[in-house]
Amino acid sequence: MKKLFLFVLMTCFAANMYAQQVMPLQRDPNVRFGVLDNGLTYYLRHNEKPSQRADFYIAQKVGSVLEEENQRGLAHFLEHMAFNGTENLPGQMLRDYLQDNGVKFGENLNAGTGIDQTVYMVTNVPTTNPGLVDTCLLILHDWSSFISLDESEIDKERGVILEELRTTDNAQQRTMEKMLEDIYPNSPYANRLPGGLPEVVANFEYQTLRDYYHKWYRPDLQGIIVVGDIDVDAMENRIIEMFSDIKAPVNPAERPFFYIEDNVEPLVSICTDPELTNYQIQVMYKHDAFPDSLKNDANYLVFDYMISLIGDMFNNRINEIIQKANPPFVYAYGYYGDFYVSPTKDAWNLFAMPKDSDGIDEALTAIVEESNRLCQYGFTASEYERAKADYLEKLERRYEERNNTENRVYVNQCLNNFLENEPMMGIEQEYAFMQQIVPNMPLEVINMVVKEFIPENNLVLTLVAPEKEGEVIPTKEEFLNMYNEAFNKAVEPYFEEVYDGPMVENMPKPGKIKKEIEMPEFGATALILNNGVKVIYKQTNFKDAEIVMSAYSVGGISAVKDDDYTTLKEVSNIIDLGGVGNFSAVDLPKVLAGKSVSVTPEINYYSEGFSGTCTPKDLETMMQLVYLYFTQPRADEEAFNSYIQRSKSLLKNLELNPMVTFSDSITSLLYDNNPLATRLKMDDYDNIDYAKAMEIYKDRFADPNNFVFTFVGNLDVETFKPLVEQYLGSLKKMKRKETWQDVGLGFTPKDKVIHYKKQMENPKTTVYLVYNGEMDYNFENMVYMSVLSDILDIVYTRSIREEEGGTYGVGVQGTVINRPDDSFYLLIAFDTNDDVYSKLVDIAKSELENIANNGPLQEDLSKVLENKLKKRAELLEDNNFWDQAIMNYENDKINIIENYEEIIKSINVQTIADFTKNVINKYQKEIIQRPEK
Repeated sequence: MKKLFLFVLMTCFAANMYAQQVMPLQRDPNVRFGVLDNGLTYYLRHNEKPSQRADFYIAQKVGSVLEEENQRGLAHFLEHMAFNGTENLPGQMLRDYLQDNGVKFGENLNAGTGIDQTVYMVTNVPTTNPGLVDTCLLILHDWSSFISLDESEIDKERGVILEELRTTDNAQQRTMEKMLEDIYPNSPYANRLPGGLPEVVANFEYQTLRDYYHKWYRPDLQGIIVVGDIDVDAMENRIIEMFSDIKAPVNPAERPFFYIEDNVEPLVSICTDPELTNYQIQVMYKHDAFPDSLKNDANYLVFDYMISLIGDMFNNRINEIIQKANPPFVYAYGYYGDFYVSPTKDAWNLFAMPKDSDGIDEALTAIVEESNRLCQYGFTASEYERAKADYLEKLERRYEERNNTENRVYVNQCLNNFLENEPMMGIEQEYAFMQQIVPNMPLEVINMVVKEFIPENNLVLTLVAPEKEGEVIPTKEEFLNMYNEAFNKAVEPYFEEVYDGPMVENMPKPGKIKKEIEMPEFGATALILNNGVKVIYKQTNFKDAEIVMSAYSVGGISAVKDDDYTTLKEVSNIIDLGGVGNFSAVDLPKVLAGKSVSVTPEINYYSEGFSGTCTPKDLETMMQLVYLYFTQPRADEEAFNSYIQRSKSLLKNLELNPMVTFSDSITSLLYDNNPLATRLKMDDYDNIDYAKAMEIYKDRFADPNNFVFTFVGNLDVETFKPLVEQYLGSLKKMKRKETWQDVGLGFTPKDKVIHYKKQMENPKTTVYLVYNGEMDYNFENMVYMSVLSDILDIVYTRSIREEEGGTYGVGVQGTVINRPDDSFYLLIAFDTNDDVYSKLVDIAKSELENIANNGPLQEDLSKVLENKLKKRAELLEDNNFWDQAIMNYENDKINIIENYEEIIKSINVQTIADFTKNVINKYQKEIIQRPEK
């Protein structure tokens, strides 16, 4: 089989792509890299985004693919055990210590097990405490080779992981497991998903877990990464001192990498499941992966650039097809990358979602035809120019933000370099190199490459479908025949017409700024325009290439005097289907190529407005889009009909999923069957009135007089103000007085209990507890509710997850709202075994009652408050946070900036006890879905 990556390299050389001979890529000089004598690798980087914070990672080049048959699931089990005791931090000391210092379990303290890798992390650690920093290194040290694997802790964790498997055992998981067996013959990848087997998790011997740990967790397969506000020299010395005591293994087992065999005959997989709600087709053409050993030179950057643009341009074509009336698929895309879960094989991957069983042939034919069209005729010059412009814009933005790049970005670069040998050259070198390559990469080279995407063999076809009475699913032979017929059809070259006129054809007469008002509490300034529009701006230096915009006006759906609930509920989803001004939804992205700008109009229950982002250079384009959405909304019947057909297809089998029925029951319970709250069914979509929806949109945006705009980011005021006058000040006002109406969307003020049983493939019980009632809408109550929710997260993790082993996790969400009235709700939800659900419900309620009667444990409260203060400091460097803070103040007169630390520091055990009493003494609701026996 021809190796695609070699073809790419030869083609580039033949086209004289390089002015000089290709040199190896240099590692980013800002990263301190080293390897200890025992084989352990480390990466260190100083970075101050966010300031006084650091991230600590340890990556393992091992995962579930290395498990023996009697170890299936133990790579994942071992990951859990890393949080249940190490040599230097036994029991729960590791979690408790970090949470005492504001590092939240599950958010900042976490891990993930993959098929070929496992990564542990402690993130956003305050670096102002040297002891905390040192302890984080000690944690990485212990995770490397000194996890306790205490037998009693192992047995307690069995229940947690069995419940995790119960929660994740859904139709998608089951069909994927079946499919992997078909597409990976004679390979460990056929049956090594990280979850493993419940029978292994429940019954493995302790030594079996220890054997996996000591065989594979060793320094020559491990990498330490520390990025943040650190002294790199001191950190390097500490790592050398602390980690050098870890012994390199004698005669270590070779870490195998499993090559995926080529297949001459097509591999075909067809999988069904009674709870699957849609149909999914995949067509994969396998290729040898780009060798890790060759990734460290410029050829790989060129290869990566080419396949990135090819995927983007192909998917733009697919998006055009989707916008047409009655499209051949609900959704589709293509990309070049990993062959499913194996890093040792690549593929040209095509995905399509048919409308139903009758549409399988149509969807398969359409996606194969588009792939063939691409491979036979390539791309057009206009497509390529737009794709290059988009690529260069993203590259430029990354370069401009090089001094504001967050820790997580640098961490991911280090992880990719260690685990996959991806280049780590730094944006400065990458920017300089790609600025030379992109303008000199001819379209002919791209089109020569795509001709090699479809090899003579190595075809893989998959189909997953609902298992439903009356649905006829093709056999493997029939499905392959469908493919062959589609593949052999003649295709024509791609053709497009693009409107390339100005964004705004007739420039409006600018308005005027009547008044400027300083807002010192936010470091912002308000501009009052002659048409009543209020514009608040705040200049920041958090990001060099970011401006965040929001707009808000009271009213929304509640202000519409119409009982056509079907149309009302879909207004926000369909108002921009047609594009805007002279540009269809297909043409608009083409016109915006090379720009970083987005504007989204929104109509909610009680308000309407916009959200958007842009770079400073694209600020005028963002203003123009807002102006056009006010003055020239665009209807497109074809795009609307496509949306209706695709929506109906998605809903046709939705109720096969038992969790959809459960969600419907929750909505009915909470909103007392209010028609505005219930979800639309498939037949409802035939009753949506598009013309009415567009009229509603025009009405809600008819009068700018009631709108407040916020702009936060790297603003140049001298440029900004004239744009405000030109595009916002020119909007015509009507002097309407807007308000919102109560449309009955508050939680029902009564106690309710609903228990019912449902047939399901994976028997599990799902519990949903709700507390709701009246509560003053103020900042103190908002903070108290947030604190209570986080305390419950700790309490339920300790009692229901750890002590009982009854669930993988308990979800807790508490909110204080002011529309339709001042009120609150507290939601508590979890999945569990049907045999123990009643006991766990009692525990959930009793823990809440205990907090009301006695207050939370002081240690739990302290952990939460410490985390709140830590997180607050991080949010103060975020544009979106300030945008929301200003908008909250304008709309609800809630100042979330003022007195936050004072409120947090004033909270004690009694504060939360009193608040919780108020919560549980209102209305209680309980809905429980149980499996049919």
